[in-house]
Amino acid sequence: MVTLLLIYLAGSPAFAQQIVNLVLVGDKGITENIKEAHSFVIVKQYPGAFQRLDYKIGAPLERLRTYSDSNLAVLNGPFYEYSFKGALTVSGEYINNLKEKKWFYYNDTGKVILEQHYEHGVLIETVNPDTVKKKDPTESKIKDGETEAHYKKGDRDWIDYLRKNLDVNVSLKSVKGGQVRVGFTVNTAGKCVDVYLRRSVEFVLDEEAIRIIENSPTWEPAIQDGRKVNAYRVQPLTFVKEEN
Repeated sequence: MVTLLLIYLAGSPAFAQQIVNLVLVGDKGITENIKEAHSFVIVKQYPGAFQRLDYKIGAPLERLRTYSDSNLAVLNGPFYEYSFKGALTVSGEYINNLKEKKWFYYNDTGKVILEQHYEHGVLIETVNPDTVKKKDPTESKIKDGETEAHYKKGDRDWIDYLRKNLDVNVSLKSVKGGQVRVGFTVNTAGKCVDVYLRRSVEFVLDEEAIRIIENSPTWEPAIQDGRKVNAYRVQPLTFVKEEN
């Protein structure tokens, strides 16, 4: 699996980021011996930011941290943590090493079970979603003059884009395949931004799932109250591992 990972890295096209470091980790710490490695750390460079991704070999992502510096000393940006099965368990944001804004905690089904609000690292509010009064379901219906975000003519065109552009051969580099779930925002310009993993499977599949969402052509943004608004989506992508 590590050998396949290295081949994948060498042949991977850049999409708004580049991988600048790969560190193999064994029982005795950092190692250069592939056979000794059980984990690895990937460092990606984005414009103005660096991300550290911690993986077990052939397993889901464990943690993603964002930094403002190449030394990975100042946490600044999104933070995600995952269960051993790949389900997102924690999401939040740091600014200058301090927790900020809303942090969410999830169960294995992806339901938010706790919400915390931070200001400059100080917890100011804790919310149990089960105690919040739920909205009338009729309020979520699309009203006259409002539209949901959509790709070209709709879902069929979106599925067509995914089918034509997803690299199914990446499954050959996978240990067992599986379904990756990618969360993203369609912003008011129709671009897919803030792409992240709602469910991880393993590095090579996660990267392909993120790539195809980040490379998406523009959408028609959502319209609410006569103005363009951000829309939030989750896209499942299933990779089937073919037996040799």
